[in-house]
Formats: sequence, structure tokens, C-alpha cells
Amino acid sequence: MATVTPMMQQYLNIKDEHPDTLLFYRLGDFYELFYEDAITASKVLEITLTSRDKKKDPIPMCGVPYHSADGYIERLINQGYKVAICEQMEDPKKTKGMVKREVVRIITPGTLIDDFGMDDGRSNYILAIGENDGAFAVAYSDISTGEIQAFTTDQLSLLKSEIERINPREIVVEEEITGVLSEIYRDPPINTPYTAQGHFSLDYDDGIGEAEKETLDLLISYINAHNMKELKHFRQVKKHRLNETMQLNYAAIANLELLESLQTRKVKGSLFWYLNRTETPMGKRKLRKWIERPLLSEELIRERQDTVAVLLENFLEREDIRELLNNVYDIERLVGRLSFGNIDAKDLVQLKDSLEGLPRIADALEKTGLSTSPLFKDFDVLDDVRKVLEESLSDTPPKTIREGGIFKTGYDAQLDEYRYIATNGRKWLDDYIAGEREKTGIKTLKVGFNKVFGYYIEISKGSAVNFDAEAFDYQRKQTLANAERFITPELKDMESKLLSAHDESIILEYDLFIALRTHMEQFIGRLQYTAELISTLDCLVSFATVSNDYRLVRPVFSDGELSVKEGRHPVVEKVIGENTYVPNSLDMDDETFIYLITGPNMSGKSTYMRQTAIISIMAQIGMYVPAQSAVLPIFDQIFTRIGASDDLASGKSTFMIEMMEANEALLNATEKSLLIFDEIGRGTSTYDGMSLAQAMLEYIHDNIGAKTLFSTHYHEMTRLSGELEHLKNVHVKATEYDGKLIFLHKVKPGAVEKSYGIQVAKLAELPDAVTKRAHELLKTFEDGTGVASQQLALPLDDTESEQLHPVMEKLKYVDINQMTPVDALMKLQELQNEMKGE
Repeated sequence: MATVTPMMQQYLNIKDEHPDTLLFYRLGDFYELFYEDAITASKVLEITLTSRDKKKDPIPMCGVPYHSADGYIERLINQGYKVAICEQMEDPKKTKGMVKREVVRIITPGTLIDDFGMDDGRSNYILAIGENDGAFAVAYSDISTGEIQAFTTDQLSLLKSEIERINPREIVVEEEITGVLSEIYRDPPINTPYTAQGHFSLDYDDGIGEAEKETLDLLISYINAHNMKELKHFRQVKKHRLNETMQLNYAAIANLELLESLQTRKVKGSLFWYLNRTETPMGKRKLRKWIERPLLSEELIRERQDTVAVLLENFLEREDIRELLNNVYDIERLVGRLSFGNIDAKDLVQLKDSLEGLPRIADALEKTGLSTSPLFKDFDVLDDVRKVLEESLSDTPPKTIREGGIFKTGYDAQLDEYRYIATNGRKWLDDYIAGEREKTGIKTLKVGFNKVFGYYIEISKGSAVNFDAEAFDYQRKQTLANAERFITPELKDMESKLLSAHDESIILEYDLFIALRTHMEQFIGRLQYTAELISTLDCLVSFATVSNDYRLVRPVFSDGELSVKEGRHPVVEKVIGENTYVPNSLDMDDETFIYLITGPNMSGKSTYMRQTAIISIMAQIGMYVPAQSAVLPIFDQIFTRIGASDDLASGKSTFMIEMMEANEALLNATEKSLLIFDEIGRGTSTYDGMSLAQAMLEYIHDNIGAKTLFSTHYHEMTRLSGELEHLKNVHVKATEYDGKLIFLHKVKPGAVEKSYGIQVAKLAELPDAVTKRAHELLKTFEDGTGVASQQLALPLDDTESEQLHPVMEKLKYVDINQMTPVDALMKLQELQNEMKGE
């Protein structure tokens, strides 16, 4: 450091304090990066890497303009980097020597206040984990909106499931338990070990325990340390009650395509896409949360259903509300920026515009009777807040708050005077000269200007002879051969104003804006309350619009009956058209709660199962459902095992993932759960798969009693309808016509007659020689002369074999009665691997 310039020495000192960040060091109109930071940023941002002090000791360097830095910072944050913003704390024009610089903020993926990539309806959560007596306390927040929640669990599997559902951008972990993420993740999300820096006073919901308060301290400490200030917009800490919403693990959310399509990873093709007719970013975020966490309380579900019913009946008011909501900006995040202190004049104008339609929304709620609903009581139209903004702000202010032009004429007398002087200085001088001529009686009096004296009054020698300067408060400044020059306090005061009116007006507007911003902070709580009601209304208006457009019906809830008449998969129907989609029914109760579904590939088995789960989720978020009628139980959990995909990154095969997902369902499902199992056992050999599938069905039947849809290609399993009294065979109909397979997509009672596998292969346009040979082989298998049928005759009983295989020997001593289902599955996997020589 002794060899670098004073400026670079300052940079290195600041960088030492923030070694894990990319330091954006303000130099004039640019943020500059040096050394390794510059090399990294130039690659990620694809900007030119240059160097400083090229002749002596070149220092890698790159930079971005400060006024357009947001886009560059966003790209770095999305790549998982942290960015420290180092600003000039003094005006370089007024400072001698080195300008003082400080880091004013550290931006990380979880501490964003700005709209960096947050316009897609997703929340931007940061999550903290603490540990106390073997239980994990979790706190999480979206600091851009002020939302904050906490919960506790002693189950690692539930911890992982909830973290996946919350999907935080960043995790903060107590330093003593950093290993917990490695226990539940092979490759954990971005995380930082940290220690709480004190206790923070928050408004706690009932049920927030001491361990959760300690984790909240950890979370708030980290947030405040990175934002370099205390935020004032955190709402009441809500207790995240795991037993008040339907449990949907990450697999269920993905498999049912609730938030994005499995195939494209895009929103299009998901339930969210189908339901989203929201008009505001706040409504869009709330809709995602509702889909992820369907309700368990029938009372709360009915409150939403009742609102949807009213909105369906009142078409005109509903459309008026939609139009008004379309003019509402993201109040929640505007309030977040207000709390942080980086809200600008354009943001406040957006806030003002958002509030303008609230009285008309309140009128619509009054007309429809919704103003008395528990969901919309005490709707605050914020007239006083809107009035403050309307009376102060220009309709088209600049983006930055140091350019002037923020406030309306008439808002501040001093500002009006500066503006008048700046734009009407010559006129003021003319008026002043006229006034002085009249006052003194000297018609030849004039005003001049030079760089030495500034503005002055000049009177000719002849007129000055009898002029009493003191009587008019004139101060003689200069005597010339033919004139006398004077100054007056009023002229000197105006001179100062004339010369600095523009600069002074900008400074004054900045000060006035800071005062306005501070004044607006008192309204944060009320703004958040109204934003909450608006987002709820936005979602329910969306529900009513979708229900009207797609002929949806209001479901009825039962104690156990599951009866859907002519149900439809909403997303598939929207994609292919309602005239093409084939609806199907389903009837389950305590006597029949398992459907064993057979039918050819592509016939619609998966769609039928998914639609049952999606109809249930739609019902429990308060939505109407696609069916002629629906009577539904309130499910506490939905488990799915759909699809076949290896997780190569973690070294897990399709079969292992299948077994893990099945195990989670078997261990945690209750009789109030819904299980969706698609082709269980296809990841292993035929007999293993069939055995596992039957064992699982028997376990569900005898021990759980959950409503279960179980599809299979093992036609031999259809005999279970005669052994398991609560199981019913159904099949998806297909037929052959003129040598071609036609899918009817209709679910009928009973088992399928045959698999149509070779016909499906023909549809896939396999070579004729292949499908012809397959037909020949099928006949030999069915006649009992093929290889597969011969394998069935192999000795499976030790009485027919001279010597037991070692695996058979081990199998004799397995105590099945003392094993859990997952133990049995894992033992079976172990024995199978031994048979294969692995």
C-alpha cells in the first residue's frame, strides 16, 4: 500500500472491510471496480477491462455509469454475488484533498429493496435458521414488502420441505449449525454464517416463541447490517402455522405444475397461469402464495367463495374494480423503498396515482355489500395521504431528486421565488429600476453589472449633486468622472438570488423532498393495510373472472366424500379447448377410497389423477372448480409420485427418487390426505416393481386410509379389487378402429382389457419391422413359449433348488413385522443390488 496513490490506498482500506463483496467505488459519474473485482465483473457483465497506472504498476479496472448501474448490479446479484456500494460523502467541488467515501449499502440476493428482477410476481425471501434444544427455529422475510414470518420444527424433512416451498434467495445460518444445510441439501442455496448483533423490538403475533425471537434477531441483524440503517416497514411478525394450510411439498408443487410447467419451466401451462387475471403486482404475489398454501379452515375458504359469488353476480362493479386495479402500482414495494429512504419523486407519483382510484373501489364494495365482509372491513381510502401528494408533487417529476422540477408551483413560497427569479430575473430588474426612478425622482437612474461589484445603481454626476444617498439607503461604491455608482441591500440580496437562483432552487427542492419523504413515513402502516386488502380483492376478482369465463362451479365440502361430476383439468382444457377436452367423474367415500387405474400410455391416466388434485387445491384456495358439481373433503396434504427423471447431480436414480417420494407419503399421510401415485415400480424390474406397488397399496389400504389414485401397467394387480375391499378398478378407455388405436380419454369402471403398448409404438411411428416383430413375440409370451414366460417357471422355492442363493438365505431371516415400509423398500433394494452383483 505504500506504493499506491492516496486514492487507491483509500480504496484498499474500504475493500479490506468488505472482502466478500464486489466493491462499487464511486469516482465522479462512475462506479469503478479494481483488481480481482474488476476481472470478475468484466467477465460477468461483459464490459471492457482496462487498467490504471499503466506505466508503473497496472491495476485491472472497469466501471459502469452511476446513473445506469442498477441493471449491472442486478446481473451480478442474479449470479449470486454481493455488491457493496461506496459513495462520495462530500462534494468534490467543495473539498480540498481526498474526498471522503463510505460503503452505504451492501446488496445481496436476499436484501433487495429495489426492483431488481422482482416484477414476475415472486416474493424475494431471505431466511434465517437457528437451533434450540434439537428444534430448528426459522424466520423469513421479503424486505421489499415488509412481510416477516417465523416457525419452528424438529423434523429435518419438514424443514427442507418448507425451505423449498419458501424458496429463499439467501439463507442466514447461526455459525454453530452451519452443517444443517449440508444434511438436507447436497448443494445448499447461497448461505452465510452469521451471529445476531442484538435484540430488536418487533410486533409479534401470538405464538412467537423465544427461540423464534432469537432467530428473528439473527435475521434483522443481517438485514440492517447490509442496508446500513434500521428499516421501519416490517409488519407484525406472523406465526407461520404449519397445520393451518395444506402441506404441499416441493415434489407435489412441481409434479402438479402449480407454478410452472414441468416441460418448459415457464409459467405458461401452470395452474398459476390459468388463474392469474390479477391486475397488480401485489395480487400476483398473493395468488402464488395462496396456490402454494391452500386453506384448511372451511370458514376461511367460504369467506373467499362468498366474495367470488358476489363478484360473479355483480358484473359491472367487478369490471369497474378490475379497471381501477389496473392503475394501482406496487404499493407494498413502494412502501419498502419509502422505509429504506431510496424512494424518488416518480415513485411517490406512482403512489399518488395508485391512491386516486381507492374511493371508487370503496364505492363498488359498498354497492355489492362487500364492504361489510370480514375480508374488506375498514377499507382505508387514504384520502389524506393522497391529498398530501397531490398538493405537493408535479405530475411529471424527474427520476432523480437532485434535478429540481419535483414540486408544484404554490407548494413553497421560497421555491416559487427562486423559480420566478431564475426565469424572470431581467423583468425583476426592469421593475426594480422603474421603482427606484419613481422613488428617487431620478429618471436617468440605471442598473449595471461588472465582475468586481456585481449589480450596482448608476446615477449621473449632475443628478448625484443633490442626491441624499443615506435617505434612500444607498451606499456609494465607486466614483467615476461622469457618474456615481451605488449599491443597496435589496439589490445585493437580489444579486445573490439572481446569480444562484437555479442552484438554490435545486437545493431547496431536495430538502423539501427529504422532508416530504420523512412526513410520508408516518403513513407506512396504513398504506400496508390497504395494500393487503387490495391484493386480496385483486385475487378474488381474478377468481370470479376465471370462474365466469370457464364455466366453473362452487364446490361443497364434506367429511369424507369425494365426488366430482364431469371434472376437467383446467389447464389442459384451456390449452386444447373445451370442445375437445373429455371430462371425467370420480366417486370416493370411506368405503371406496382407492382407485387402481389402468389403461394405455397417452390415454389420459396422469391427467385424470392430476385434475383431481388440482380441483382439490382450487377448492381449498376459495376458487370455483371445473366440473358439473363437486363434493370434496378438505385435504390436509397432497403427495405425488409422478414422472421419471434422474437427479444426476445428487447421484439419485429414477427408482431411488421414486422410493424417496413414496416413502415420504407413506410415513406422513393421514386418512385426510390425497395420494397420487403414477406407475410406481417402473424404475426397476417387472417383478420387483409389481411387488412394491402391491405392497404399497396394501399398506395404504390397511394402515393409512387416504384417498388414493394409483395408476399401473401391471395388469396382474387388478385382481386386488377382490382382495382389498376399499379398492376399485377403473380404466381409461381406448379402442382400435381400422388397425389404429383411438384414445377415448373416458374413465370407466373395471380393468382395462389389454395394454395397447404396441399400438402406441405405432403411433410413435416406430419402424414397421419393429412393431411386426413385437406382435410375434407377444404371441409367444401369451402362449407360454417365450423367454418371459419361461422365466416364470424358474425355481423360486428352496425345495426345488439344491442350494439356496445367498440372497435367499438372507431373506429367510428378515423380520418383516419389525420393519417400516421404507425399511422394507431399502432392504429390497439392497438384496436386489446383491443379486445383480453390485
